[in-house]
Amino acid sequence: MNTSDYMSLMTEAEGCDDEVRAEIRRRLERIVEVFGEVPLVSRTLADCPGIFIPFSDLSKRLLLEPEHLSAKEMEIAAVAAGVALGSEHCLNIHIPQALRSGATLEELVEVIMVASFMSMTKGQSIAFRKLAEHR
Repeated sequence: MNTSDYMSLMTEAEGCDDEVRAEIRRRLERIVEVFGEVPLVSRTLADCPGIFIPFSDLSKRLLLEPEHLSAKEMEIAAVAAGVALGSEHCLNIHIPQALRSGATLEELVEVIMVASFMSMTKGQSIAFRKLAEHR
């Protein structure tokens, strides 16, 4: 999809004035500029300005303007979270961003292995505790 396709997904939300619609459009265009697409959550929330605008403020602060992490470190953290959660869509966004931010293939392989290991052992620890309850 191109930018105009994403923009056409935004409906005229009830009670939404032209200024708010213009702000939503500006934010969606920025998302496309940075990530190459508008993720499903942002696409869906764009129809709900009272939720979308604060959500996009938080997203911008955490993903585009981290205070204590470099862009590379933040993207590596996002890849780790995407791996642990099994979110293919998040990985489609954050692996390319991590590479653009300077992460190496070796760093990403390592973070993928650590995140998947942590995810695996979480399930094991829950299951082993439940098993122990039946001994």
